[in-house]
Amino acid sequence: MRRFPIYLILILALPQCQTKSQKQDSTLTIAAQLTTAQNQAWVNEHLDQVMQASVFVAKNGHQMPYRIFIPDDYRPDESLPLLIHLHGRGERGTDNNPKIYNNIPLFNGPRSIVSPNMQQRYRSIVLVPQCSDTTINEEWAKWVGNTPETPFEGLGEDGSYLMNDTPSSSGAAALELIDYTIDRYHIDKSRVYLTGLSMGGFGTWEFIGRRPELFAAAVPMAGYSDPRTVDRIQSIPIWVFHSNIDQYNPVAGSRHMYQLLTEAGAEVLYTEYDSTTHGDTFQRAWQNEELIPWIYSQQQ
Repeated sequence: MRRFPIYLILILALPQCQTKSQKQDSTLTIAAQLTTAQNQAWVNEHLDQVMQASVFVAKNGHQMPYRIFIPDDYRPDESLPLLIHLHGRGERGTDNNPKIYNNIPLFNGPRSIVSPNMQQRYRSIVLVPQCSDTTINEEWAKWVGNTPETPFEGLGEDGSYLMNDTPSSSGAAALELIDYTIDRYHIDKSRVYLTGLSMGGFGTWEFIGRRPELFAAAVPMAGYSDPRTVDRIQSIPIWVFHSNIDQYNPVAGSRHMYQLLTEAGAEVLYTEYDSTTHGDTFQRAWQNEELIPWIYSQQQ
C-alpha cells in the first residue's frame, strides 16, 4: 500500500474546467490520512463544493445537468478511472440539486468516494448526471409501453421489462455525456464503473445492455431489468443488491438476472437483504466495506 507523509499539503486551486463552481476556493487535497472524524468533517464542509455543477448539451438537444468530481491536483496527462452514479426517480429534475448524490454513503459518509482518505486509495473522477422530469415517463431506462400516457405500462410483476429499441432522452444524453467525459479527461477506458439505485438500478442494467463494451463493472441496486440482455452483459462483473421485501421494485427481477448470469458463467455477486425497505437497501449496500474495493479492482 502506498505510504503518505504525516504532514498535510493544502492546495487552494481547482483544475481548469467549465463548471459553475470553477471560481470557488476550497481546501481539497490532503496528503495525510485523516481520522474518521476529520474525514467526515471534510465531507460535511466540502462535498457540495467539490461536486462541481455543469450542464451538457447532447446531440438530441437534451440539456443534462450533472455534477462531476475531479481531483484538484488532476494532471491532464494522467489516466484515471471513472465512476458514474445514477440517482433514483425522486431526484429527477433540471435543478442539479445535491440530492442527486448526497443521500447515500457513497458520497456523504466516512467512506465518501470523493473524500481525502478514499481518494488516496481510489483516485478517480466521479460523474453524476441528472435525469429530466419534463415528462412523467422520463427515466434512465426506456421500455416497451413507457409513454407519457402510460408511464409504467410494461413493467412486469416479476421485476422485468422489455427494453425499447431507442433509449430515453435522458438515457441517450447520459451515455453521450459518459463518452464526452472519457475523452475530455483521458479516462482509463479499462476502468469505467457504473452504479445506480432504484430508477438508477433500471438505468444501470439498461446502460450496460446498450453499451456493454463501455463498462468494467456495474452495481445495480433494486431495479427492474431486461433478461434478454444477459448474452450481451455476461462479460461484465456485476454486483446486484436488493431487499426481499422491496415495496416498489420486485426482488424477483434481480433474483432472475442473478440466476441467468450465473448459468451463463458470468462474474456476478448477489446480496439480498432480509426485511429491509427499498431505501434502506442503498444505505446498507454503500456501508458494505467490500463494495468500493471490489468496484475499483475490476478492469477490462
